[in-house]
Amino acid sequence: MEKLKSYQELLAELSEVRIQLEEATDTIEAIRLGEIDALVVKADNGHQLYTLKSADQTYRIFIEQMTEGAITLNHSGYILYSNSQFAELVDLPLEKVTGKLFYNFITEDCQETCRKYIAEAWNGNTKGELDILTAGNREIPVLLSLKTLNLDEGLSLSVIITDLTTQKETQKLLEQKNAQLEEAQTIAQNLNANLESTVKERTIELERNIEQKTKVEQELRSNQERLTRILETMAEGVGIVDVYGNLTYANPMAQKILGLKQSVILERTYHDPKWENLRVDGSPLPEDEHPMALIMATGKPVFDHEIAVQPPGEERFYISINAAPLRDEYGNIIGGIGTFMDVTVRRKNIQNKDEFISVASHELRTPVTSLKASLQLLDRMKDKPSPKMLPVLIDQANKSLNKLSVLISDLLNTTKMTEGQLHLNKSWFILSYLIQECCQHLHTEAGHQVVIEGDTNLKVNADADKIEQVVNNLINNVIKYAPGSKDIRITLAREDQMVKVSVSDHGPGIPPEKLPNLFDRYYRVDNSGIQYSGLGLGLYICAEIIKKHNGQIGADSKLGEGSTFWFTLPIF
Repeated sequence: MEKLKSYQELLAELSEVRIQLEEATDTIEAIRLGEIDALVVKADNGHQLYTLKSADQTYRIFIEQMTEGAITLNHSGYILYSNSQFAELVDLPLEKVTGKLFYNFITEDCQETCRKYIAEAWNGNTKGELDILTAGNREIPVLLSLKTLNLDEGLSLSVIITDLTTQKETQKLLEQKNAQLEEAQTIAQNLNANLESTVKERTIELERNIEQKTKVEQELRSNQERLTRILETMAEGVGIVDVYGNLTYANPMAQKILGLKQSVILERTYHDPKWENLRVDGSPLPEDEHPMALIMATGKPVFDHEIAVQPPGEERFYISINAAPLRDEYGNIIGGIGTFMDVTVRRKNIQNKDEFISVASHELRTPVTSLKASLQLLDRMKDKPSPKMLPVLIDQANKSLNKLSVLISDLLNTTKMTEGQLHLNKSWFILSYLIQECCQHLHTEAGHQVVIEGDTNLKVNADADKIEQVVNNLINNVIKYAPGSKDIRITLAREDQMVKVSVSDHGPGIPPEKLPNLFDRYYRVDNSGIQYSGLGLGLYICAEIIKKHNGQIGADSKLGEGSTFWFTLPIF
């Protein structure tokens, strides 16, 4: 006869069964909720770590090896999935369980209870006990743990079936010792209370961790959005390349400077052969001298590295690049980031200044050389002056000195205007009288005739000397650039509160593409390869004088028909 177990043995066995049951249920619930990342399982050869990240197969193997039955039900109560343990529990092959109505495995007395559990489970987690019926009509007490499960196929019900046969047998044995059972129940209640407290604490801790993680993610998104706004509003172009030179990002300013959409830019490399990279002097830029190649090779940043870019069929432009390498967490270079700005205007100004210095040197050298030659000849004949040569040499010296004086005056005026030191001495005068005086002193050996027409009684409050300088410059330009136009027509007209002065000729005209630059500093129109004297400052000085008077200046021209230079002055 089998020896009856003692009360302490039964109590220990009951506690162990309850603990195993609760641990198994909690583990399964945690796996479903994704609250754990891995399982540590004690095996014969030691502890084994099973990760759950992207481990559907491992999860199924785990479910299959559970000591509890596991099934999923649809809304109609049909079994969509079953593990082998449940099939073994009801004494049926696995293929005869899947697709069956779950209620077929419930005893007649528990049918209503089962339906109640399932109905409640669709609205929240549910647990309860009932009896299932095996294929051999054997009734087995079980614990059902029901929870909804959101699968790709839709909402399903997850059911964990725990065999309570051993537990029930143990309970029957313990009923013989009521006193001891009450004590055991008290201990079990205390254990449950402690377990609930632990679960609550861990739940609160988990909620805090989730809240902190959410805050971190929100802060990261906020920082990313802030960085994106900064990049999109930067005045410099920003480009990012990978280690192979492929462009992976270009901000709006980079797209504007390059004149390309981002979709097109991302198909290029920084050394795209269709876009030729050049040195500042115009020679081809070797690929290893490009700022991006330099930072990749040296790992050091590059600052204000200026290069020229020649797009296919378009005007060349210049950019200044600051670049730095991008590194991964191990310090390896994985790409580069560069900021660049369009410095075409700056580069052209430098080129214009260099050209101006060359022109100024040439222009100053000519009168100085002539003046020096005249003075040398005068020095030689000072003891025996020649009545015929003396006036000629003096006249030549005066011409050279006057030309030198004009050049120096233009340079001084330009410096004053650049530094904002141009001062006006305004007075009231009749504009036509001033223009007539200008025409009387003009050098018109070529036979030009000046005609003044329009409202000749208009009075202005302006600096007469500065306006005379403007008129002289415009008429001299006609004589210089349109020598074949014998008639120079000056028109005075009132337009609202302004007087407009127009100087017209019938010369060859000016190409349309050169009109916008006529009043730029150092700009000189070069038609048909003809070289004209001058520093390219005359029209620039005129424009600054008129702007100082709060007027406007401009030019209209048609090739083969002539040009009209005009300016306006306030009447009051």
